[in-house]
Amino acid sequence: MVKNSRKDSFDGKAIRTARKKMRLSQVELAEGITTQATISLVENQNRVPNADVLLAILDRLNLEISEFVSGDFLTQKAKELLGKVVLQMKHDALAEFSEFEKALSQNSPTIQAYYILKATDECYNKKDFAKVIYYANLAVDKKTPSLGDFYSFYAYRQMGTNYYLQGDIETAKEKFSLAYELEPNLLTANELEFHGALQGRQYYAEFLIEQNELDKAAQILEEGLLALRKRVDLFWVPDLSEMLANVEKKRGNDLSAKRYLHDARMAAFLSNRKTTEERLSALDTVAF
Repeated sequence: MVKNSRKDSFDGKAIRTARKKMRLSQVELAEGITTQATISLVENQNRVPNADVLLAILDRLNLEISEFVSGDFLTQKAKELLGKVVLQMKHDALAEFSEFEKALSQNSPTIQAYYILKATDECYNKKDFAKVIYYANLAVDKKTPSLGDFYSFYAYRQMGTNYYLQGDIETAKEKFSLAYELEPNLLTANELEFHGALQGRQYYAEFLIEQNELDKAAQILEEGLLALRKRVDLFWVPDLSEMLANVEKKRGNDLSAKRYLHDARMAAFLSNRKTTEERLSALDTVAF
């Protein structure tokens, strides 16, 4: 159970009103779902229960989620779910998304996030590239209310990746370029935007390397690593440094390649990514 922030608007009184209409006590409503104490907190302090508990309560009371939560709450929930997928890489968030899917799809302020999460779900769970593109296109449609440039950036990145997987190289290049134009400022971005942008750069660089556009790939990787150094953040350093090492090797810059590979190994060691560090240590030829 989580306590609402000021930006959320969860109406626990609606739960109480619906319960009383059905002539259920708090104990009866809680039976087989949660505790009476939890129901009391929901009704009297607007505490939001976990998604499975919330949906079970609604089902027992014959309520739709949109009947007692505001658009602000749903917007916060949509951003939270996307954050779990992008920032924390928790794919189990998509299971929670399925529970809120109907409400998010019917609420105008969250429709863009719904399309992006739907595209993500199609990508991870069904591997349906055409469906990913379909929903990502809807996310950037002019008729779709935008939550901000980052969400449009992310949708274009989804399209770029999936057009590439379908073998449509020219359209993939166009969508990756559109995403890159909308990328948030790496030095001022919040955590979700920053890591989402670097994830996007990784996909874009992989695409550019496959197309042998090595100079462009090196540029976006170097910019990403510079931002990581300025923000004192090691999360993406092993991945981006290793990619840049491979780019430099292909460009014939062997010394730079060795240096970036060593940087990747050290960053993996410092960030306790043991499997990555062990793999890179077999490739790292820099002597201590």
